[in-house]
Order: sequence, then structure tokens, then C-alpha cells
Amino acid sequence: MKFLTGILSGTAEIRELSAAVSTGKLPAAVTGLSAVHKAAYIRTLTASSHRRALVLTGDEREAQRLSDDLSAMGMHPLVYPLRDFNFRDTAGTSHEYELQRLQVLSRLLLPEDDPEFCDCVVACIDAALQYVLPPDILQARTRVFHPADQASPEEIIQLLVSCGYERADQIEGPGQFSHRGGILDFFTPSASLPVRMEFWGDEIDTLSFFDPETQRRTDDILEQVVIAPSREVIIDKPSLLAKKIRKHADSLRGKTAPAAKTVLHAEADKLENGVHIGCADKYISLVYENPVTLFDYFDPASTLLFVSEPARVKDRVRSTLWQWGEDIKEYLMEGVLCRGLDTFSGDWGMVLGRYEEFGAIFLDVFAHGGYDSPIRTLLNVTVRQLSVWGGSTELLIEDLQAMLHNRYRCVVLAGSERSARTVAADLQAAKLPAAFMEDPETISPGTIAVLPGSLSAGMEFPETGLGVISHGKLASAPKPRRQHRNKNAQEIYSLAELSPGDYVVHVSHGIGIFEGIHKIDMHGVVKDYIKVKYAKNDVLYVPVTQLDMVSKYIGPREDSSVKLHRLGGTEWQKAKTRVRAAVRDMAKELIQLYAQRMKAKGHAFPEDTQWQRDFE
Repeated sequence: MKFLTGILSGTAEIRELSAAVSTGKLPAAVTGLSAVHKAAYIRTLTASSHRRALVLTGDEREAQRLSDDLSAMGMHPLVYPLRDFNFRDTAGTSHEYELQRLQVLSRLLLPEDDPEFCDCVVACIDAALQYVLPPDILQARTRVFHPADQASPEEIIQLLVSCGYERADQIEGPGQFSHRGGILDFFTPSASLPVRMEFWGDEIDTLSFFDPETQRRTDDILEQVVIAPSREVIIDKPSLLAKKIRKHADSLRGKTAPAAKTVLHAEADKLENGVHIGCADKYISLVYENPVTLFDYFDPASTLLFVSEPARVKDRVRSTLWQWGEDIKEYLMEGVLCRGLDTFSGDWGMVLGRYEEFGAIFLDVFAHGGYDSPIRTLLNVTVRQLSVWGGSTELLIEDLQAMLHNRYRCVVLAGSERSARTVAADLQAAKLPAAFMEDPETISPGTIAVLPGSLSAGMEFPETGLGVISHGKLASAPKPRRQHRNKNAQEIYSLAELSPGDYVVHVSHGIGIFEGIHKIDMHGVVKDYIKVKYAKNDVLYVPVTQLDMVSKYIGPREDSSVKLHRLGGTEWQKAKTRVRAAVRDMAKELIQLYAQRMKAKGHAFPEDTQWQRDFE
């Protein structure tokens, strides 16, 4: 939305804010801004000052909404999520949010001319305060490889292990690698698909993506691949960390010290014996000398720090610290944590220090009594948020006629390009001065520009005579993926339908034997899990909350005819691929048959229908 930056840059408030940024008269506070207007101000100020943005919020939903609006306005924002630290030595731990955070941090270190460069990060304040991998270590562990580079598979594997990747028989998600012969597969946090690296001796021959379901290479041959850490806490020298743990354990005193010493010495033994521990997070202060947060990935001289609703941000910090105080009491009593290993994020004092260091710009809906930081520039703007347009052409015409009466520059965000062209034609038919435009730099007063795109709400800027009407956002939340079930499977609606010994089908792992419900303690929380046994005595535990992932097997009942699959094997994936191909072939035959029947009856058969494209 180039027009937005061009028009708003001429307002008195933006000019004064820009002057405050250039002269260092920060922190500043701007009141009267709704959520969508905050995004417009962030977009305009970053463009005029040629700086990147760090936006802090007090709510995850607000962070996502701001990110969506900023993206629609032409920025390249990323949401930095909050993650749960793992303090117990468990093997089955999800690293989803940790991988998302590492992807954000990796992109923050890219040069500005890189296509993946990130010009804005939006984070909830408690996520921004969490300790993280230091930028110098992330930079040192990030390496770029090209075809024809001299590197052996063993060397790459050693790098992957040192970056926290886990070996697997078959790649299923980010943070894993697999090696067989002259082929090395790995899935980096920043990639959309796993990478296949093929060797010719000790030389990299080809680089390509591959489909983890079919295990087949895609057609794209990569010119380079970046290997970056997949864990925030990387244990370089296990024996050295074990010595630090024992030294710390020996220094403990008090009634909780015996329990903590037992846990610490047991985990130190594992490290010395080369055994992986699943609670590396709790040793972050021993692994890295100085605590680092998201703020340390930004240069205050080239970054604008925006704080949306600072009172809400303060409440979020207060509630987070209170909750941690309650949680740590239990951890200390159990010996899971101890004195010196009980701090994993910054506090409110750190927040205030960062406000001063960066020169925060506070964005508020309403004016209030005061701020925790001394304000050097205070502005109040007069803007209005408009309701989302529901699609009625009559109502749209009424709103636009009112704006045109005041000689407004009118913008209609109609969603897709096709919808925008249709809306422009409808408005022209109604004798309104409307035209379809892709991304205009300026809009004349008294005209209507119909653009593709959408925002969370419409905007009105009376001072500049700009009105933006937006259709509802296209797909702010992804739809849940529909699971395709095997033809020999039947949905389970209650655990009472299963008995130990029944054959079941897991959507990702295939046919196994149901062996009852088991209670498992994960992170101190006891939950019920479905136990499924596979071939070679492989065992899978599925949370009962994921009952929709498991179906009851209804194929042939003779024991000899039911073949169990292996966890991590390729048989189940190959079977699904064969079925999918067979269904596709059958669909094509049905389409051809239907076309022949239509032509025989003298009817034209549409060759470009949506359902036909879906089958293709």
C-alpha cells in the first residue's frame, strides 16, 4: 500500500514523530489509535525513517492481528511466539514454537538485500523477555553450502548434531536428519520442506527439496542451503557442562538442596556418559555466560520500538512473573530447579531499561494519566475505525458517496484481485469515479481506487481526507486439515469402542494393535494416552485428546492377513501414495466418461471446472 505511506507522511503528527525520531526526542506517546491505525503508523514511520520495527503487545491475538495488517500494508513481519521451557528430562517434547522462534532470529541476522530479510517482528512482551540463543553463537553455527563444495557427509552430520538436530530413520519434521549412503536429508527450521544433499565422494553433488510423505525429490534444484541451529540451548561440550552442574550442586544449601542435588548429579552422569538429556533448557544460564533476549537481536540505532497499549503490556509482565513465582515453588520442592537455575527471562526493570535504550513509541487507543517512562513527545490524533465491509454493493455505494461528498481519497480493499475488478466494474456501473489499481503510489481526491487485499478493519483519516474500506480478511486463521482415512478404517467416537488387542489405524503411522489406556507423567502433568503397538515391538503413545487421529481397523479379520506397519517406516506412506494415485486415475476416467456422455447428448462439457482442477 504505497499510497498509505505517501499520504500519511504529510500529516502533522507523522512529521512531528519523524522529527522526534531523528532528533532523539523519545520516548514518545501517541493516543487515539485503533489497532488498524497502529499498523498504519508503524508502516509509515518505518518507511520514512528507513528502520526496522520491533512491536511489543500484551496479547498474542493482538500480535497476530497487527502482523496480518502490517503484511497487508507491504511490510514483511514475523510473529515471535512464546514457548514453554522444558525442565524435566523427558524425551517426547514438542519444539514447534522453539523452531518458529529460531526461524525469526535467523532471519533477523540476514543482510537487508536478502529476499528473506525481516523488517518487523511482533512479539508478546513475555516472549520478548525469554532468554534465547545469543546472536553471535547463532551466527557462528549458521553455515551456507553450495553444490561442488568440498564437505563429507560425516562433516555435515557433525555440524547438524552440534546445532541440535536429531537423527531419525525418516524425516518427519524440522530439527531432524537422516543419512543413508551418499544421501543426507535434513529439515532446517527456516525451510518449508526438508533438504536432500547428495554427495559424490566428499563433494556435494546436488541440493534439492523433497516431499517427506513420498520421499521423492521435487523438481527444484537449489543453488544453496543454509544450516542453522534447531535448538535454543546447544550443549557443545557435555563433559564441561557436567562439571559446572556438579559444582553448582555442591554449592546448594537448604531444605530443598538434597532433592536438587540428586537430580543434578543424575543429569550430570548422563552428560558424561554421552546420553542426551531432554531438559537442556534449565541449564541455559550455565551454557551461555550472559543472558540474551529478543531485544539483543536489534540495534537501537536502526530500530523503532513500538509498544501497543503499554498498560496492558505492564499487566502481562506482572501476571507472568506472578505465575512463574507460583510455578517455581513446586519445581524447587521437587528438586527440578534450584537456586541459581531459576531465572529464564527478564523482569519489569529490564523492560523499562529497554524503553529508554531504544526510545519507545507508545501507541494507545485512549489517553491516560501517565507512563512508566518519561515522555518527551506526546501526540493525540483524530482518526476513526470503520466497520468491515460485508459485501453489500448498496451499502458500499452509500459509504463512498458520503466520502466523495467531502472530496475524500477513497480506497476499497476488496479481497482477491478478481473480486477487486468486479467491485470496480459495479461501482463504475453506478456512475462512481472508480478504477481498479494494483498498488498506486497516490490517489487523487474525489476518486475511488479499488485494490486487492484486506485489513482487520477500515480506516478514516479526516486530516488528510483518506477513507479506506476493507472487506473481511481472507484467511486470518488457517483451516484445520481434514484427515483422509484409510478405506479399511472406521472413525472412533468413544474409547469404549476399543478393546485391547483390536487393530487400529493411525493416520500418520498405519496399522497397529491397541493395548489400552495408560497414564503418563509429562512435565508434571498426568494425562491419558492410547498405547498402540507396531511391528518390531515399536510403541506409539497417542493423547486421548487426539482420538480423531486413530481409526478402528475394519478390513479382513484373519490375523494372518493383517500386516502391522513399523514406526518411521515407508510402507504406510507408500500405500497412501498408491491409493492417492489410484483415486486420481479413477477420477480422470470418470471425468472422461462423463464428458463423452455429455457430448453424446449434445451438451458442452466445461473443461475448466474447479472440481476437475482439484482432481488434477
